[in-house]
Amino acid sequence: MSLFSRRQFLFATLGAVFSGPTVAKSISSLFIHNNKKNTTPVSNQNVPVIATNLAHPPPYTPSLGLNKDRALLLCGGGDYMLAWTLGYFYALHQSGVDLGKAEVIVGTSAGAIAGSAIATGHFVHLLKEVNFFTDMPQILMALTSTKNLNTSQKRALQQCLSVKDAKPLSIQAIGRAAMATHVSLPEDYEASLKRLLGLKNWPSDKLFVTTTDTYTGERLVISNADNVPIEQACIASNAWPGLKPPVWIGEYSCMDGGVSETSTHADILAGAKRVMIFSLTDGSPQSNEQGLRLSSLPNTLNEDIASLAKVGSQALLITAGLPPGKKTVDLLDPKLIGQGLTYGYVRGIAGADQVKQFWV
Repeated sequence: MSLFSRRQFLFATLGAVFSGPTVAKSISSLFIHNNKKNTTPVSNQNVPVIATNLAHPPPYTPSLGLNKDRALLLCGGGDYMLAWTLGYFYALHQSGVDLGKAEVIVGTSAGAIAGSAIATGHFVHLLKEVNFFTDMPQILMALTSTKNLNTSQKRALQQCLSVKDAKPLSIQAIGRAAMATHVSLPEDYEASLKRLLGLKNWPSDKLFVTTTDTYTGERLVISNADNVPIEQACIASNAWPGLKPPVWIGEYSCMDGGVSETSTHADILAGAKRVMIFSLTDGSPQSNEQGLRLSSLPNTLNEDIASLAKVGSQALLITAGLPPGKKTVDLLDPKLIGQGLTYGYVRGIAGADQVKQFWV
């Protein structure tokens, strides 16, 4: 089997994949492919071999939280959640809370970017270079998806909202819709992401980023050991079906890590003494009606927290929720970025003492 046969199979026989069974992975790709054909011969490519064992179904074994004191779990929620989380981080920084003390950080989607910014330490340096409430919205705006959706994008988004469970077949159906979407990354996406993260190399051994295999529906967990540039891992983790294109990481076609049987990926941190969780929702049923979720996959947040407690992990849940004065929200509205930064900051100042008591 040639090096590129799995990719060729995915694109050339997409229609057959719609009804075909999951097949075993048997090839290893030597480069990251982001919807652009690589014409350089493999023998001439001076890139490291990307790990071929990224799939880690829940529960993650052995848990990365074992024998750890502090762990940070950062969930997704689109551009609004990214802005809100960074606003909260800014408030904690001003209040003397060092999130960099986390021994393990797991980030998904927006949480992958926020977690990477913390793991690099660049977020603190960036605060010295920019006016947070003036410049940060412009940086984040370049990461937003267009609201002018084409038919294939609408179809993928609808598929996310039409599944009834998080079984492999349901996640694979979303993955097929993602692969069949005609969409590109915003023009300045990678440049803005690099400015936010500050580094190209993986920032720390303690950072882990989740994403999902579009073809098999399996959860993928990327770490420093896997030879993946950090910005590519973040792009893959943020590739929500219909909004951004799937991203090739080695032999895997990846979509947003939020398309998973677990809403939080908390199992990765089971056993850590303290787990601080940043979540867009509180797990309540009305989250979808409020516009706080882009899929109908079961929200396992409260179940995941209960599972942490069973193994002795104490969790502090910090939820963003709706912006003040709103009963519903459109997560695709770029106007939410400025509101999210401000609201996250206000909430962070108000919650700093509670965080200090839990974290310090």
